[in-house]
Amino acid sequence: MRFSWKNWLPWIAAAFGGVLFGLGYPDQRLWLPAWFCFLPLLWALRNVQTWKRALALSWTMGLGAHLYVYPWLVHMLREFGHLPLPLAVLGYLLLCLAQSGSIAVAGFGAWALARRTPFSLGAALPLALVGAEMLYPLLFPSYLANTQAGLPYVTQIADLGGTVMVSALVALVNGGLYELFFARRVRLAAVGGAALVATIVYSHVRIGQVEALEASSPKLKTAIVQANVGAGDKHLRAEEGIRKHRRMTDEAMRIPGIELVVWPESGLNRAVPPTVKNLEGVVARKVQAPMIVGAVRVEFGERRRAWNTALALAPGGDIVGVYDKIELLAFGEYVPLGELFPSIYDMLPYSSHFQRGQSTAPLPVGDYRLSTNICYEDILPALVRKLMGPIDAAGTRPHALVNLTNDSWYGPMEPPIHLALATFRSIEHRRWMIRSTSTGISAFIDASGRVVKRSGFETEEILVHDVPMITGGPTIYGRIGDAFGWMCTAAAAALLAFGPRLRRRERAEENRAAA
Repeated sequence: MRFSWKNWLPWIAAAFGGVLFGLGYPDQRLWLPAWFCFLPLLWALRNVQTWKRALALSWTMGLGAHLYVYPWLVHMLREFGHLPLPLAVLGYLLLCLAQSGSIAVAGFGAWALARRTPFSLGAALPLALVGAEMLYPLLFPSYLANTQAGLPYVTQIADLGGTVMVSALVALVNGGLYELFFARRVRLAAVGGAALVATIVYSHVRIGQVEALEASSPKLKTAIVQANVGAGDKHLRAEEGIRKHRRMTDEAMRIPGIELVVWPESGLNRAVPPTVKNLEGVVARKVQAPMIVGAVRVEFGERRRAWNTALALAPGGDIVGVYDKIELLAFGEYVPLGELFPSIYDMLPYSSHFQRGQSTAPLPVGDYRLSTNICYEDILPALVRKLMGPIDAAGTRPHALVNLTNDSWYGPMEPPIHLALATFRSIEHRRWMIRSTSTGISAFIDASGRVVKRSGFETEEILVHDVPMITGGPTIYGRIGDAFGWMCTAAAAALLAFGPRLRRRERAEENRAAA
């Protein structure tokens, strides 16, 4: 059989669109390709007649995106799963294939809506994409919006409808450009352009309002301790890592006016049983200011139980608050089926066996309350919204966000992606985020989602900044959550169900008009 570019071009176009989608993840300066990344796929789908081909082309785009974004999985599987290179590559390919389903559902949904309803392919894309982002289960949640993390004058609408509203905007512009270039229809492009202009105007106004609120809020002088102690060192040289954190904490405590010191996830990598009530001498020579410390809380008994936890310490070292991680990471913090087959844990020496936390209460820091989450919990919008719930009958919300993370599992490519995903939580709730990581990237993120100060990767640093303690009420997103996303999803489902009837009615009207 002779090679034919005509046969392969749709598949190449779909894969190329996936790469355009993925460019903005490792490097947020590459935000522009996302605004036209779906054009190659929509072009490839324009004359497709079968659902199998439509789904396969859409999955090809998803695979192109995820193969580009997720090669750091090979590093993780080799270093911490102890898998040989062939198995690590196989794991990477399988996870990319699964993660690609989100984009596959979006592309296939747009094709199906265009086939069954009066909607054009470009007009159907925003509804299909939002529906896919709301419904498709992902081990590592990600959104088209995340490609715009470095563009604050586009992302501010997340405080209205969440991250999916930003995704919908980018998809709408994609659909409008497709209609303009390939169907010579201007209306959808005009709608997309108007929505983009309105978003920029709204973002400009909101950033000004938020900056004024930050300026009038009391400040908490905060130090982030990044001791560059990775996951391997925590297991092999645990006490050495704790001594390093303690030495840097003693240095931070000498900073004039310091009011909070934050350690990363499991910085105190030793068992902290319920009988321990004070950690002075363990985390610092003298705990002169409040601390939030990543630790491992353990209960001994007939069955040993452990939690990945954050401890709030008052001056003097007393433990005054505890947050246990709620959403555990598969294979890092628990192993699926591990309860039935405990021997699995012996095969994965770096995999922990943690219990899920139950409380969503923020941690006390003096007169303030800080909503704390651990590791990849900061990329889960629904969870963070629960953690940002009111703390008293008056409806007072936590004053800031704190994230404790260990990104040393993944190599240098993943930390900037994780940081970009986290910035949307600050926008959604208009709170600063204090983000302390083991090996980087630690950062202070302002209430507009901008990274104000950040560390390097695999560096030993103490970051210091005055963090506004904002007392405002919930944002619209804080009140209604993902209502926008669910409404778009419901609209897409209703159109798929009743679309043929609408299409028949439209054709009947066209025939009457022609007669």
